[in-house]
Amino acid sequence: MKVDERERVRAAGRRMYEGGLVAGTLGAIGIRVSSGNVVVTARGARLGFIEPPDLVALGENGLPRPGGGAEPGRDAGLLFSVLSAQPEAGSVVRVQSPYATALAHRGRRVLEKSMPLLEHLGGVAFVPHYRPGTAGLAGAVAEALRGNRVAIVEGQGPVLWGSDIDEAVDSAEALEAAAKVIHLLNGSNGARG
Repeated sequence: MKVDERERVRAAGRRMYEGGLVAGTLGAIGIRVSSGNVVVTARGARLGFIEPPDLVALGENGLPRPGGGAEPGRDAGLLFSVLSAQPEAGSVVRVQSPYATALAHRGRRVLEKSMPLLEHLGGVAFVPHYRPGTAGLAGAVAEALRGNRVAIVEGQGPVLWGSDIDEAVDSAEALEAAAKVIHLLNGSNGARG
């Protein structure tokens, strides 16, 4: 991974942290680097404070390259699957922002009802609940993101891709703003839907 690529990931992680899209060790970043490899955030990486050991290069099989050091995060398989399935994606992010995550907990019906507020995002798909970190979740999200830019995973939160890391974060910020409007329109107690 080139220094400028590492700096872009570091800046994006900081932006996500400062914008409230991630907190602590929640969230993940995957990026396709100039060598063609996929690099993902490591287990326990704090996205607001990414250091070189927090990035793990994956091989063609999605497993860490030998001598990589850190262990990939739980979402590494999901990130790798999306980047493999979507050739236009240069980066994929998984965020844990408050309003978008709340939207994921509200279910398919609220999401479908709210589509007019989300149409500017390039397509939003609802993915039913799968256990986090599983191949089933990775496959379902990758399939959903073949034709959409955003996947809302039931009870977990959003996964978004962009042509580069900045575009992916832009989309995450736009989704969070739209989810906040949806929350306000539906009432804060979740009773309406």
